[in-house]
Amino acid sequence: MVFALVFAVGDVYAEEITIEATAKTSTGETIKVPIRAQVKDMRVEARNSASTTRATVKEKRDGLKSEIETRKQELETKRVDAKTELRAGAKTKARESIAKTMEKSAERLTKELRRFREIQAKIETRLAKLEGQGANTAEARAVLVAAVTKLSAAEVSIKAVSGVVVSAEDPRSSLDAVKAAVRKAQDALKEAHKSLSDVLPAMKGLEASVRRSATSTKSANY
Repeated sequence: MVFALVFAVGDVYAEEITIEATAKTSTGETIKVPIRAQVKDMRVEARNSASTTRATVKEKRDGLKSEIETRKQELETKRVDAKTELRAGAKTKARESIAKTMEKSAERLTKELRRFREIQAKIETRLAKLEGQGANTAEARAVLVAAVTKLSAAEVSIKAVSGVVVSAEDPRSSLDAVKAAVRKAQDALKEAHKSLSDVLPAMKGLEASVRRSATSTKSANY
C-alpha cells in the first residue's frame, strides 16, 4: 500500500493539528486516515523565537539610545569648550585693551610733566639771573619750592597709572581703577601747573624792580 501524506497545519499556537494520510486499497479505493499530533514543542519553539526577536530589537534600541546619548555628551562638551575658549579670548583682548589705555595715558601724562619740568628749569634760571642783579628772590623761590613739591607728587601719581594691576578673571573690573589713577595724576599735574604759574607774578615784579633800579642808577650817574 502506497501512502501520499498531505499535511494540513493550523495555527502553530493551537494545541493540536490534524494530519491526513491518503492511500489506495487493493481494490483501488481511496481512503483518508486522520492523524492527531501534539504541537507543544512547536509552540514553545515559536515563543522562544518571538522572545529572541524582542530581545534583539531591545538590544538594538538600547544600543542606539546609548549612542545618541554619547553623541549628545560629546556635542555638549564641545559647546562648553568653545564657550570657554571664547570667554578666554575676550578676557585676553580686554586685558590688552586696558593695558594699551594705561600705556597711552602714562605717556601723555609724562609728556605733560616733562613740559612742566622745563618751565621749572626756565624759572630757576631767571631767578638766578635776578639774584645776580641784586634782587631778593626769597618769596618767589618759596612759591617755586611748593610747585616743585607738587610736580614730584604728580610724577608719583603718573607712575601709579602704570602700576594698576589688571584682573585676569575680570579685566573690565579694573577699568575703574585705571580711570581713577589717571584722574588723580591729571589733578596733580593741574595743581603743579597752577603753582608754577603763581611764581610768574612774583618773578615779573622782581624783574620790574631790577629794571627800575637799573634806570635809577643810570640816571644818577648822569
